[in-house]
Amino acid sequence: MTKSDRHLVPIKPDMAPTPCPFCASPDVVNKRVVLPGIHVMADRTCLACGAEYLQDLPVGFAVDDQMVIDTRSRKLHQAPPHLAWMHRPLLQGYLSPSDEEVRVERKVFGRHKRVIVLNTLDFLYGHVLLKLYNAAHYIKRYPDMGVVVIVPRMFEWLVPKGVAEAWVVDLRLGRMHGWYPSLDKFVQGALTDYDEVMLGRGYAHPEFASIDIERFTGVAPFPLQEFDRRPLHLTFVAREDRLWYATPLGKFMHRALRKIGLGRLAGRWYVAAQDRLIKRVMRAVRKKVPEARFTVVGLAAPGGYGTLATDLRSRTMTVEMELEWVRAYAASQVVVGVHGSNMLLPTAHAAGCVEILPNDRFGNIVQDISVRWHDRMQVFLYRFVDEFAPPRTVARHVTSMFSEFGNYHRNHRINGFAGEG
Repeated sequence: MTKSDRHLVPIKPDMAPTPCPFCASPDVVNKRVVLPGIHVMADRTCLACGAEYLQDLPVGFAVDDQMVIDTRSRKLHQAPPHLAWMHRPLLQGYLSPSDEEVRVERKVFGRHKRVIVLNTLDFLYGHVLLKLYNAAHYIKRYPDMGVVVIVPRMFEWLVPKGVAEAWVVDLRLGRMHGWYPSLDKFVQGALTDYDEVMLGRGYAHPEFASIDIERFTGVAPFPLQEFDRRPLHLTFVAREDRLWYATPLGKFMHRALRKIGLGRLAGRWYVAAQDRLIKRVMRAVRKKVPEARFTVVGLAAPGGYGTLATDLRSRTMTVEMELEWVRAYAASQVVVGVHGSNMLLPTAHAAGCVEILPNDRFGNIVQDISVRWHDRMQVFLYRFVDEFAPPRTVARHVTSMFSEFGNYHRNHRINGFAGEG
């Protein structure tokens, strides 16, 4: 049996005991593990008070807050209101389980009797990717165990080299909130192949700087030492559903128009307005750095940039398209985008970023950034601007990063002990 480790949750041959959430008695029987989708739960009975319940195991977004379903009353036990985004879909799924036969493809790269299972299933793209990042830490830290990742089909291309197995689930992200007994049945069958099973915590915000992103995408990130040696290349993430607004009034009006059913019509105008803001950044950068090159990516209809930029936007997402975007990030000193526009892969490959941060997301700052640097280069290369920042402000950050890089890098990286471990 693997020694106690706070980064692992044992489930086989034994689950770690926890007190009853109803009466606090330690006299609890673990019956089995249930994995019907996003949540991994323990089916438990309390011998003291007779409670029968399903309880989240502390993995993923349940690391700190484990939801409990009373299986007799079929209600949640003491569900915190601020976690409704997590517990409401859980209970809805439990009360209405799907009879769909979910296809799971089991890909075996290496045979192991002792494994760490990392469940990355989630309804948001960024959530899945953040959980998947954890795999790199488990592969490195536990070389004597096989790492098994459970991933949605659209993330199959991101399964990192070095895992023992990948269980690829044929479900769209929008349907991940469901409760799928067929998925749980597959998991129960697969677990019989192992003598020892641990769950990876699947931390929502794992430390990234030590992760080799090339292990996941096959694309090497932008090399820092080349920052001011290559022509300046910027990539803009410009989506139709995460917009950069010029003014508070413009943002308010867009939201108001959506409420009265004019969102689609107005949306085209606001997307065009965002394109105008981005083009103003490009032109301002070109005034300072004439040789600068630009790429635009994102879930949106392409067009409107002419010869000013390479427009790789698309409304249809494919692995080939994502890889083309990743190569653009990796060729970029800086990526620019609005918070929430899937900035994790862009910042995992580019050297730095300028993120447009909405006022109601200050508490989420850096959560969608794959921070590549341990030292002061973090402060220099990751910039955050107000959600209504004018194009000249974004351009000023980009051009100053490019022009001042050599001096800053010399003073804070070369002339010192940074990076020596």
